This record gives sequence, C-alpha cells and structure tokens, in this order.
Amino acid sequence: MFDYKVVESKLNEVINIVKLQLSDTQIEFLVSDIQAGEWNLALETLCDILIEEEISIDLKGYELLQEVGDMLNMERETWEMLKVQVAP
Repeated sequence: MFDYKVVESKLNEVINIVKLQLSDTQIEFLVSDIQAGEWNLALETLCDILIEEEISIDLKGYELLQEVGDMLNMERETWEMLKVQVAP
C-alpha cells in the first residue's frame, strides 16, 4: 500500500539536508508542490536544481531521492545524474 506521508517525509528531509544551498523561492516552490501532492514534480524539480546549480548532496540525501523515485515508479535517470555530486 502506498503511503504518501512517507514520500512527503522523505522529500522534506532531503530539502532540509540541502536547504542552506537553496533560495527561499526554490524552497517555497518545492514545499508547495509537496503539499499539493505533486511529488513527482517536486522530485524532478529538486533534482534539476541540484544538477543545474552543481549542488553537492550527501549520500543520505541521494538515497532518500532514490527511495522516493522508486516509490513513485519514476525513471532512474531523474536522480542518477546526481551520483557524481554525492559528497564523500
């Protein structure tokens, strides 16, 4: 059974991990998407921001993105491009 609260929790956790590197506007858009149930869009947008702005992410954050993507049956390419940005 799909539990949207787990998805929302994991997405919010990733945002908290990288929030110091995001603008207030970016955070507002991401949180708005999550609250509206647009989890796929939130995940894609977050990954796009991290990739475009070359923001590094820790392994835990990357694994959370991967878990959410798997839960939502999204294409692995959505987050796999971030592998090179995972901080050691």
